[in-house]
Amino acid sequence: MRIAIIAGGGDLPLYLAEKNKDTFILCIREHVSSDFFHNKSSEVSILEPEKWINELNNNNITHVVMVGKIDRPKVENKLIDKNSISLLSKMTDLGDNSVLLMIEKFFEKYNIKILPISSILKDCFFDKGFSNNSILSKENRDFIIESSDFGIKLLNSLSPFDVGQSLVVSKNFVYAIEGPEGTNEMIKRAGHLYTKISNNKIGPVLIKIPKVSQKTYLDPPVLGLETLKLCLNFGFSSLVISSKGTIIVDRESVENFLLETQNISIYSV
Repeated sequence: MRIAIIAGGGDLPLYLAEKNKDTFILCIREHVSSDFFHNKSSEVSILEPEKWINELNNNNITHVVMVGKIDRPKVENKLIDKNSISLLSKMTDLGDNSVLLMIEKFFEKYNIKILPISSILKDCFFDKGFSNNSILSKENRDFIIESSDFGIKLLNSLSPFDVGQSLVVSKNFVYAIEGPEGTNEMIKRAGHLYTKISNNKIGPVLIKIPKVSQKTYLDPPVLGLETLKLCLNFGFSSLVISSKGTIIVDRESVENFLLETQNISIYSV
């Protein structure tokens, strides 16, 4: 078995490449450059999926891990081959999960299997419970649990519609539901609303969990230090994650940050 990382934008592909130095990196040119990696790597355009296969085959790749943000392509280039146009055009009006299932079938056609991030990132989940239970007041714990119960129920009800994996709530009040902009932009949107309209002394709660029946090896919810710091900057009280489904990037740094600040917590369910 030989694994490649298909790298989109953001810090996660760089972090995983550093932890897996012998892994081949296939960079999506519109999102990241091979110059950023010390691993053996090459670049392909998102608009030419057939060339993805050529590069993977040339490097004897049998399995891939897809990481990093990849924006949906605009199919406007007349030089793209017909097979690529057919595949990319179908993605335009589908939800994220449907798109990923289509990508999985595309790779399967060439006997390439998609692996979960956890296959190359060890110790990446939080145990159930609060990260800093000893310093949380009962009022805070009750607030976070109530917000979590409501938010998870709401996200689960939206799963059949293939919407985002995240939302921001305060008890039964909804600040934002994740759209195509991604989690961090949603956090900013919710944070600005919170500062304008709320008098609640306990900050809102970000909930980031897999969709119901989602194949988490395709697009698991991912949480890292950047998102945690962003939530803290906007006055959030906590983040709610799945103990078996939300990937924690650089868990040690996240845990150290929680210990140092003690102004925000993670609640794993």
